[in-house]
Amino acid sequence: MQRWFLLGCLAFVACANHAQQAVALYETGDYAGAARAADSGLATHRGDEGLWQMRVRAALALGDARGVANAYTDYRSQLGGDDDKPLLRDLAIATLGQALASPSVKLKIAAIDAVADAELQDLAEKVAARMADDDDRVVAAAAVAVLRGYPDAPKAAGEMLHSEDPEARRIAVDGIGKKVGKLAIADLEKAGADPDARVRRSALRWLGQLKDADAIELLTKRLHDPDDAVRAAAASALARIGIGNLPELGKLALRDRALAVRLAGIELLVAAHLVETQRELTALAGDPDPIVAAEAAIALGGGELAAKPIERAASADEWTIRAGAANLAVRALGKPAALALARKLAADPELAVRLAAARVLAHAGDRPAAAAIFVTALPNPDLSLQAAIDLADQDDARGVQALDAAVRDPAQGPLPRAAAAGAHRTAHRITPGLVAALADDSGVVRVEAAAALAMLSRR
Repeated sequence: MQRWFLLGCLAFVACANHAQQAVALYETGDYAGAARAADSGLATHRGDEGLWQMRVRAALALGDARGVANAYTDYRSQLGGDDDKPLLRDLAIATLGQALASPSVKLKIAAIDAVADAELQDLAEKVAARMADDDDRVVAAAAVAVLRGYPDAPKAAGEMLHSEDPEARRIAVDGIGKKVGKLAIADLEKAGADPDARVRRSALRWLGQLKDADAIELLTKRLHDPDDAVRAAAASALARIGIGNLPELGKLALRDRALAVRLAGIELLVAAHLVETQRELTALAGDPDPIVAAEAAIALGGGELAAKPIERAASADEWTIRAGAANLAVRALGKPAALALARKLAADPELAVRLAAARVLAHAGDRPAAAAIFVTALPNPDLSLQAAIDLADQDDARGVQALDAAVRDPAQGPLPRAAAAGAHRTAHRITPGLVAALADDSGVVRVEAAAALAMLSRR
């Protein structure tokens, strides 16, 4: 792992006189000496924050993940269980700064996205410098990230709309849709006919968000797109804009083979606000597809009308439909009836269905029953992270412990460890393992951990 220097300790109030020797050794590149000096100081000044910070920094510079975790665990106990967010933010900034200079396109884009999400002004110049990168995807990500702050960024983003790389075009489309808005409608309309489905899908979504009435013809045409997700985006956009022959467009979407498009067809009927479409929705409450039927019933207010389709979905042969029944239960039936359904589905033979039921239990008031199910999913490699997040969301220490263990599990590859780092962000939890991941052997894990810490350490 490449080593790097962090910002000088004089920039931090916590670096007191007791840490001066550790600081001096650290700044000369003698990280092992800095670690020994910090340990020596802590033997007599256990509560000195400056020494603890240098101990963490030295372990990180040495690439000693276990040392980072142990030092940060001890430091946090000195703080009464609180996190040193300024320290963590500084460590995240240093890690992301290193990634921005990496030869890896994947790491550079991930770092740029992290800087933008956490609004790390310290790294804005380094992100802007990546607009001169050799890879169009990096150029697009950088231009979008600094679109409002650097005069060259709009031009670079505009050029990326015509890149030969479809992913670069998608990044540019998504960025200008989000940050430029209605001033970019002409470019978004052009992108709605892009040869790449990902670009078309992003453009159509933003045309709907921006309620572009001039895009009706384009969006109607895209209801016949070969890509399922593009057709769904087109139907949802038409519903959001809310003009045109919505009942006929809705009927067209409801005849589609893709569930997402059919569900968007319900959005179109709802957007029409007509008596005729109310009758259509009532008829759809008996649709052969129980998910479509349930969504139609929900559009009409749920309750008794939704009870039958939800019951059909909960009894379906496909486990994904049974899980869907749990996911829709509260919206369809209200909390009391959803709670009864969730207790029934909590005995389902498929673990994923039981987890969906457990989330309803947690939301509807039976947290102990939910936690019991979440715990049974922790050993499952496909479901463990979500179960850990669910437990952590209930302030259950078992979920936090599972996240901590997953992010530093040597038996797992880089991608599962990176996913565990990202799960911390979803769970809104910082663990010593997440901090230790900044010293992981894999750059992917380090950047994901830094991205999570950058967000979790925001003031």
